[in-house]
Amino acid sequence: MSSPRVTALINTYNYGRFVEEAIESVLAQDSPASEMEILLVDDGSTDDTRERVAKFGDHVRYLWKPNGGQASAVNLGYIHARGEIIALLDADDVWLPQKIRRAVETFDRQPACGMLLHKRWVWNTTQQTSLEDPDLPVLSGEFPPTRMDLLRYGTSSTSGLLFRKSIAGAVFPIPDSMSLLVDAYLQVLLLFLAPVAILNEPLFKYRLHTNNRFHFGEGDAERVERRLRATSALTQETRAWLDAHGFDTRAPDLAAFMSRFDLIEQQNRFHATRAGRLEFFRHLQLHSLVYGPLWTRRYRAYRCLMTYVGLLLGYGAFEKLRNRHALGGASLHLRRHFLPAETVESLSP
Repeated sequence: MSSPRVTALINTYNYGRFVEEAIESVLAQDSPASEMEILLVDDGSTDDTRERVAKFGDHVRYLWKPNGGQASAVNLGYIHARGEIIALLDADDVWLPQKIRRAVETFDRQPACGMLLHKRWVWNTTQQTSLEDPDLPVLSGEFPPTRMDLLRYGTSSTSGLLFRKSIAGAVFPIPDSMSLLVDAYLQVLLLFLAPVAILNEPLFKYRLHTNNRFHFGEGDAERVERRLRATSALTQETRAWLDAHGFDTRAPDLAAFMSRFDLIEQQNRFHATRAGRLEFFRHLQLHSLVYGPLWTRRYRAYRCLMTYVGLLLGYGAFEKLRNRHALGGASLHLRRHFLPAETVESLSP
């Protein structure tokens, strides 16, 4: 049998109640079924995942392994994937029917491209609503990435990531410490191996539900701690890979890039332990130093003002104020109109 063009690699753990919809969304693609395989890696589920997957018969290659975390599941899938292109899918998400066709068209137009990212719909199944994510940043697509690319870069989530298997070999196996944020790890490092393509089209639905492993609410201490551990591992493993492959993380461009990881770690630590005024003030100063080159003069002045507002109010009161404005309304509209930001400021979804 000839190798398929695309491997749909689904990783799952105790998501039996969602997994059938994920598989059905792959089978519903409007591209030829003969050009794609479905490979599902079950990371030691103890629910009815196996029985639900068995309903699809030979349409799905099913691999079970003892529970070891997301990195171990994706590593096993990478070894067994037969496709030239690997398209990741979390078992609680669903693809839209045109996803693979649009992705393959893009890879064909850009043969040097090693990775493709695209937008998503955020799907609230409780409220039965879908919200389209903001645009992904416009990158040059060059390799190696420019300084502005490194500052603009904002990742998609797992189900919005596709990559060429041959190019990704340099970042596999993914370290076991990456029990979460495997998608961010891959997207960050693949940027240093080949040009990247961005499709600003929402081609999958990211399902919001009570058991999302990386989301948390007020007072959810366990998930806050999980996120802190994950972002710390991402920082350490990214730096280790770059150093091991001859990239100087002390050079100005990469130092600014790695400072973004420091900011994310700080933000997550603040969720667990409230920052003191001076610590929070230094955090806001570093934020402006890192992202300032992407901002207009007016927006830089605005952020400078907000840095001192943060010092005056402290972390808790400042976050309440910021969250209130982030929800919308006239103040947010006016701020965006007169003080537009020019960057995506997060490496993770």
